[in-house]
Amino acid sequence: MCQGRSADEYVQDLKRSIDEFGWALQYVESEVDRYGIHPAFCYTVGLTDLGSPEIVVTGRGPQESSRILNSLGSFVASGMLEIEAGMGCSAAGFELFTIDVPDCADILHAASDVYGNGRFGAVQTVWRDLDGSLPWEGIPSIVVQPIFGPIPH
Repeated sequence: MCQGRSADEYVQDLKRSIDEFGWALQYVESEVDRYGIHPAFCYTVGLTDLGSPEIVVTGRGPQESSRILNSLGSFVASGMLEIEAGMGCSAAGFELFTIDVPDCADILHAASDVYGNGRFGAVQTVWRDLDGSLPWEGIPSIVVQPIFGPIPH
């Protein structure tokens, strides 16, 4: 586990952060193994307690991911935003679109550790590139920004 902590210690730290701040962030580093390339991503843990799906962002570094997710988390916590799949929103200077993340417990392991499998939902905030396109528009860029859910039609 991270920094020599056990899984139980790590989950307890997450729960303390959720109690103190309303949510925590989990950044997953990229990895290459015999099954392929697994790009980095970041997600919230704790928005479930506020009646919201957890939020995922891919294709950004830790600082940008944190800014986006903390901004959205603040909007959710203050009641300014009810986030759901299929909506557009802005956060931390990014124009975003949300999609559903089915089977999110298979991807968001820390949230599964806190809430249990099947007891939370998630949306992915997908950001527009420099041309203003989403990954499935124009020339697909899902390598840069992997998509965890179904692409809207």
